[in-house]
Amino acid sequence: MTYSKAELRQAYIARLQQLDVNTRLNEEKALASILYDQPEWMGAKIIALTLSQSFEIDTAPLILHARHEGRTVVVPRTLPHRQMEFVELKENTTFEETTFGILEPSDGRVYGPDEIDLMIVPGVAFTKDGYRLGFGGGYYDRYLENYQGKSLSLALPTQEAENGEWAPEDHDQQVDRVITLAEK
Repeated sequence: MTYSKAELRQAYIARLQQLDVNTRLNEEKALASILYDQPEWMGAKIIALTLSQSFEIDTAPLILHARHEGRTVVVPRTLPHRQMEFVELKENTTFEETTFGILEPSDGRVYGPDEIDLMIVPGVAFTKDGYRLGFGGGYYDRYLENYQGKSLSLALPTQEAENGEWAPEDHDQQVDRVITLAEK
């Protein structure tokens, strides 16, 4: 029996929401530690991250770590027609809440796709071959079409999907690599 992307998305989000808090925190710390040792991270001056929502991997520690290391962090801001751009995150950045309930920067310098060294791409599920089940808007797929830098995703064990669990569509963009705890 095959499930639609929408059904799979709901199932993976439910699994994430049911994850034990201590287990989740330990897994997130371990993934972050693996990420910081990757050549893509070490070589990046400008890193694109999201401001995570409650059921997503917490990006606050990643943002703090990157900034502590002197890297520039850029975060997404949505635009009309399901497009987005990345805006520099600074101490004085002001935010607005979108209709989706997501905080986005309302000001700041916009960085183009050719200026971003590393993009940490969010999602609810990931396959080993780099396909991701996103949140259904297609924002990242559209952005990744014109992005030539490195792209990584972080997957908790509960987010790891089998290759072929869903059929990739023509517009789906793969990330370069999915980092899992198996890399410890």
